[in-house]
Amino acid sequence: MAASPLFLVILFCGLATAADVFAHFMVANTYNYTQAEWKADVVAASAIGIDGFALNWGPPDCSLAPNDQDWYVARIEDAFAVAATNEFKLIYSFDMSYTPAACAIGWNTTFMATMISKYANSPAAYIWNGNVLVSSYGGEGYGNNFFAELKSVLAGEGVTISLSPALTTYSLTAQSAGSNAKGVAMGMLANYTAIDGYLNWQTWPADTNTNLTAGVDVDFQAAFENAGRTGPYIMGVSPWQFKDFNDGYYNSWVEYSDVLFPKRWEQAINTVQPDIVEIITWNDFEESHYIRDLPPVSGPAAVGFGVTGAYIYGQTHSAWRVMAQYYISWYKTGLAPKVTEDRVVFWYRVHPKEVPCSSGTNNIGVVRNSAYPSDAVFAWALVSKNSTISMNVGSNQNWTFQATTCGPTLNTVPFPKGIDNAYPSVAIQREEKTLHTAAGAVAITEACAYENYNPIVGLTGPALTARPKMGNGSGTDGKPKKPIYQKKAC
Repeated sequence: MAASPLFLVILFCGLATAADVFAHFMVANTYNYTQAEWKADVVAASAIGIDGFALNWGPPDCSLAPNDQDWYVARIEDAFAVAATNEFKLIYSFDMSYTPAACAIGWNTTFMATMISKYANSPAAYIWNGNVLVSSYGGEGYGNNFFAELKSVLAGEGVTISLSPALTTYSLTAQSAGSNAKGVAMGMLANYTAIDGYLNWQTWPADTNTNLTAGVDVDFQAAFENAGRTGPYIMGVSPWQFKDFNDGYYNSWVEYSDVLFPKRWEQAINTVQPDIVEIITWNDFEESHYIRDLPPVSGPAAVGFGVTGAYIYGQTHSAWRVMAQYYISWYKTGLAPKVTEDRVVFWYRVHPKEVPCSSGTNNIGVVRNSAYPSDAVFAWALVSKNSTISMNVGSNQNWTFQATTCGPTLNTVPFPKGIDNAYPSVAIQREEKTLHTAAGAVAITEACAYENYNPIVGLTGPALTARPKMGNGSGTDGKPKKPIYQKKAC
């Protein structure tokens, strides 16, 4: 039985203005790291074209007990040591959602300036237009004067920075229905005269079951350019969003992410062409948007997730790096990479959304937006020659679609009613031969142990192949190198 593709072949015929790609990195998940673990992350990220990590970390004294997070400083020292010897870049993304109101001691400009200047001359420091690039998550709780003071303190130490924070209330407001994104951006620029650029963190649709558009990115990017701000516009690109602390509505939500990753990359390449793409994230396991390999349950790289481990352990996302590698190359060079190997990346959730699970938030409430994700298996095919892709999902057997050499093709197969203990499988066929086949790592079942909207990501075809490092898109002065723009002919 043949199924019509949900989407036709995605034709990327736009031109990319490429610079660099970073991955947001949660330092909070490195408590047990040694330099060996840092190197493993750096090597894996470099293999797909990622140029650096944006290090997210909270203030070291954010509790009633002093120095409770001083280990952050030691982990960051290891990170810079490893990055400096592996042609890898790092920027700080200070987590400024930790405010003085929420912490015994919040961020202060003296400490932040010390940490910035400490590595300002490191080979691992990322330089934009001659300045050390600094970012954040949040910051509205500190205000413009705080940012201006940080710049002033650093200037006294002979260090200049380009500041591109993620002031999340602005991008979230701009994404709201009926919002005037241009007006929101102009208001932010008026309120924050000390910032040079911007990171659009809002890379998921906000509580709506529609695909995210690039409208906010386009309007914010234009506002900064028109205002003469010299910092980079950083566009967030993310594959998913689900979080469940099993403590009620506030900390339990899923955003509509079914085909978010390829759609968002399409926007970056064809529409926005930002200075920097930031993948959100490399290793934020608790929000389900990681592309890193899963950490071990024990050992140096173990994290210890507690209740959230119920929807993290076993939920591999590594194959999303295959997809990321393809789009990163396109974004940096302006030309779709030549496809020499046949692969299908596929992803799915492990239970129908309406079945009752034995544990999780549905015992005490409802995961926000739980009606939005589709009960389906999604497939992203990339082939070197025109091929037939066959998918089996429970009793939905031999659903096929055609993949061509014109670019990636998306397709979906729904969960059949009554699906139970079914491992979906995907095969690549050509000239009446099956070239590759693979099944999902976890079965889809109606007998679910934990309410789980975190997907399994599988791969049909050869494992990821590292490509030669293209180098950072920025030159020695941090100015982006422009690719030779070419259109893809199909």
